[in-house]
Order: sequence, then C-alpha cells, then structure tokens
Amino acid sequence: MRTRPTFARALVAATSAVAMVVTVSIVTPAHAADILDNLGTLDPDAPSSTSTAATEPPTVSIPVRTVDTPGRGGQNGTILMRVGNSAPIRVIVDTGFSGLVLFPGVWDRKPAQVRQSDTRISLDTETLGKVRGLRGGAPMTFNGVTTTTNVPFITATGSNPYLRQWTNQGVYGLLGIGTKGEGLVNPFSALPGVLGMRWSIHFQRTRTDASARRGEIVLGAEPPLESTMSLDMPYEGQDANGALLWNDQATPGCWSFGKRPEVCLPTQLDAAFNITRVRGARFRTLKTNDDGNLRRGTQVSWAEPGSAFAGISYRAGNRPSVNLTRVIPRGQARIIVGNELYFDNVVTYNTITGNVYISDPR
Repeated sequence: MRTRPTFARALVAATSAVAMVVTVSIVTPAHAADILDNLGTLDPDAPSSTSTAATEPPTVSIPVRTVDTPGRGGQNGTILMRVGNSAPIRVIVDTGFSGLVLFPGVWDRKPAQVRQSDTRISLDTETLGKVRGLRGGAPMTFNGVTTTTNVPFITATGSNPYLRQWTNQGVYGLLGIGTKGEGLVNPFSALPGVLGMRWSIHFQRTRTDASARRGEIVLGAEPPLESTMSLDMPYEGQDANGALLWNDQATPGCWSFGKRPEVCLPTQLDAAFNITRVRGARFRTLKTNDDGNLRRGTQVSWAEPGSAFAGISYRAGNRPSVNLTRVIPRGQARIIVGNELYFDNVVTYNTITGNVYISDPR
C-alpha cells in the first residue's frame, strides 16, 4: 500500500515552484480565417501571467469554449492547444483519463517538433470508448506556456461516426488531464513550476454556439480560501517525469439517494461525460425511469467524509450536463460524477498535496 509523500517533501516542491519565474507569451493562431471564425483563437485579451513579484506564484488563464455534445445532448468544455509547431487544435477537456488523443484529420502534414512512431497503442476512455492509434511525442503549448519535455500522445488511426461528429464541428482531440496517470501522461503535469502542479476548471453553460460564454482553466491556481468540499485523493506514486500521481478515480465521497441511508464509496470526477453514473449491485433497488435513469425528482446529496452537511445537492432529472443520473446496478459500487459539476462549480486540483477543492464560482 502506497503512503502519501511527507509534508516536508510537498513543502519543498511547493516552495521551489513558487520561486520560479515563468515567462508567458500569447501564441498567434495559424488557422485560416474561416476556421478561426468557427473555432475561436488563442485569446490575446485572455489573462495570462498575473505574477508581479518573485514571491507571487504565476498563473495562466486558458479560455474554455462550450460546445454542444454531438448526438448525446448536453455540453462539453473545449480549449485550444498546440502540439509541436502545429496550428491551434481544439480539444475536449477530460479528467477521466490521462493523455492526449488526436482525431483523424487533425493535420495534413506532421508539424515540426512532432515525432510520430509506428508503435501501435490503444487506450480506454469513458468518452470515446477504446481508441487505437499510433504513439507520438511533442512539446505541447497552452496559451503561450510550453511543457518542459516532450509529452506522449496517440493519433487515432481510424474514425467512426461519433468522431466525425466532433471533427465536423472543429474539435480534433481529447485532452486527458486526470491525475492518476492511467493512460499516457497528463500534459499539464509537464508544465513548468506550479503551473503543472495546480489548476482549476470552470465551464459556462450556453444555449447556442453563437452565444457561447467562456469558462476558464487557470494553471497555477491557488486553492480557494473557502470551499464547498475538500476531497483527498489516494497517493499513487510518480509518473515517468517525477510528477506526483493521485487516484482521482477513487476520491472518497458520501452519497444519499432519496431517503436511503448515506453510503461512502469511491467517487470519480469526469469533466467530459455529461451524465452522472451510479454503479454497483447495491443500487439495484433504486427507483428508475423506464430508460434506466434515476427517477425524476429523487433528491441526490453528496458530502465529504466526516461532514454533517451535503456539499452538493440536486434533484435528478432528464437534462444531460445538468441533472441526468444513470443507475448501473451491477459490479462494485462507485460514483462517476458528470460534467455538470464543472458547470456549477470551480474544481481545483492540487497535485502537491493530493486535494480536490469544489467551490462556488461566484
């Protein structure tokens, strides 16, 4: 059984990171004008480094654009990034796994600084299912900040109707920023200093693409002074680059459904999937609609372990990315929280201490 790193070790890492000076430049997009009109650009007006002194940690803001989830209802948060010297690529933000998956057609010619091998690899993702492709590696850039090393990725070698629905609306990748390290490497973890150790995520709901409101990912984000919930992730070791890994798929959470007694079990936060899933044979007696979703109007409450009060509470309904909750009454009990969490809250990850903070966006 792995144990958490000592406080002293975490403090050294944090102190060293704070002392770093990060130079941030805004990347100029290279897409054709008509594509930029559809996808947006790396926003020159978006906040970047806010560091004003050597003692003040830097932060970098990445605008998040909300798009409709094709064929499934609900919405997803997307950002622009570069792979090597590529033009900006719009990708789905996913906390359910680690690594970057690029979709067929992402580029006509391999960009400079991108290494593409003949090594075949497959990944299981909740959002896309099993993806097969070729392994590659490149530095990756997020709103002007580039990883300190080449980061592995996979280029999907086959398409399907669902992937084509994404590429038809200008989305060419899935960015996995989970902290467990299951898959490839979380590209955020390879960013310099505190930018690769802490980040916050907040999506904004929108009715149409034309009226899209921007959410935000803040690299280097400080933990909130007040949080609705503070959750501890189990320690998992380190990745190949020495970044600390935490099992964000087994964060302890305590749940109640209707008048049933509270039960505490592993909880995963999934920023790409637009429904919450209640898994486990122990939930076979939960009342559901004919479609297998939790009966509309059922009160759902979620609390951090040891708390007398629920941090999150809602009534089950039929709206993806809002309140749709599916019951899967088989296997071991666990909860996978859908991306409604990221629309209703700011979710901050601290990989120095292994904490996830959920806080009010207002």
